Amino acid sequence: MHPLGATALSGWKVIKESPPLKGNFLIAKKENLKETPKIMITSTTQNSLLEAARDFAVNHLNAGNVTAAEDEIQNLVRTVAKVMMKEVAAKMGGKSTYKGVRIICECGGQAEFKGYRKRWIKTLHGEVEIERGYYWCRECRRAYTPWDKEQGLDKRIWTPRVKELVVTTCAALPYKAALSLVERTTGLVIEESSGEEIVCDVGNRLRALEEKAIAAAVDIGEDIVSEASPGRLYISIDAAKAHTDGEWHDIKTAVIYEGKRLEGEDVDTVDSPRYIAAQEKSEGFGRRIYTKAMQAGYDRSQERVVLADGGEWIWNEVRNHFPKSIKILDYYHACEHIYSLAAVLYGEGNPNGKRWAKEHCKKLKEKGPGGLIRAIKRRKARNEQDWEALRLEFGYFKKYRRYMNYPIYRAKGMMIGSGPVEAACKVVVGQRLKQAGMRWTKDGADVVLAVRCALLSGEFDRIEHAARAA
Repeated sequence: MHPLGATALSGWKVIKESPPLKGNFLIAKKENLKETPKIMITSTTQNSLLEAARDFAVNHLNAGNVTAAEDEIQNLVRTVAKVMMKEVAAKMGGKSTYKGVRIICECGGQAEFKGYRKRWIKTLHGEVEIERGYYWCRECRRAYTPWDKEQGLDKRIWTPRVKELVVTTCAALPYKAALSLVERTTGLVIEESSGEEIVCDVGNRLRALEEKAIAAAVDIGEDIVSEASPGRLYISIDAAKAHTDGEWHDIKTAVIYEGKRLEGEDVDTVDSPRYIAAQEKSEGFGRRIYTKAMQAGYDRSQERVVLADGGEWIWNEVRNHFPKSIKILDYYHACEHIYSLAAVLYGEGNPNGKRWAKEHCKKLKEKGPGGLIRAIKRRKARNEQDWEALRLEFGYFKKYRRYMNYPIYRAKGMMIGSGPVEAACKVVVGQRLKQAGMRWTKDGADVVLAVRCALLSGEFDRIEHAARAA
């Protein structure tokens, strides 16, 4: 994608005698990169419109109840919006789309103006026909319509605003329910297959933009400028399961958030979460987390905390990308290991075993892992099963003992449980990919996850950008 983005074709300079320019992007010279122009309505014009609306309501609208009034007004609004959209679109087309006799083609040649061609587009306010300038390059035999590029349009009929609406609803709800909601609230009728195609397009663009950022941050080492300056930044990592390509696979999931202390509380709470999810190898996911953490202000944060369970792949990536972070093993995950050991040593459901486990969980939280490690080391095995359980758990607690300084963490008000990422696994993955009867291809699930993570992270600007064709 061109570094100027999807709006890079606005503001052409006509080429007459200048030689062809080399480059990987359509068109010659860019004068100024401008924001998408907004329709300016004066207060006088707006007051005239509002006065006309009031007169119409007084003289023509009658309804017996609120619901009937809402429905009638909604229908009128849609009708008026269609008329306005058609008239505004008519002023956009024709000669205003002319960019000169020639424009630079991405092959380095010059594309010549051949006249005007019509196309239909479907907007939030109905279907309209646009006539726009058409260019042809003889050297590479490609056709160009600069106006389409300026508007962020691709071969599909839908406008970027429609795509935004479709992908956000389809990321939140199953396709059928989402598109039914779109039709009910806007009047737009979109087939389920079209909705899937739109999500695929936008989701793939989101992933492409992410990969570009990852390559810049990890491979090239470019600094990521972030406006965020969190006091304490948490990175919490886990994995959920989803059915893709005929089998159950791990969907690696992470949430990055600022820890904020509410008044009267002694432990951090989650603020400004950013979600990440993908079905990929741990190395790729580690790169993805690192880039998102930098975007969240990792380098500018006062404290950096990584909180996760005992997954070996997680801590390998953490040590690789976040070596100077405070590393915390999920306390409740550690307690599960204590209770599992007690079940072997005392028997499943034995009261003495439960009492032993409860006591050591309490000591682990209040004093750290030292006492537990010594207790496991001193414990004599009655049989081979005991010996194997003691060996495994001794190795586990010794391996992660540096990540179990719970008294210190608690004194600083740090979170010691990975509840936020477990919730992320349910909200990001479970609620969208694991409903009854759902089966996905890997690619189909991935584009939904890309949009859903952006949606739940409140990154609407990213969705808007990806909805515009490259």
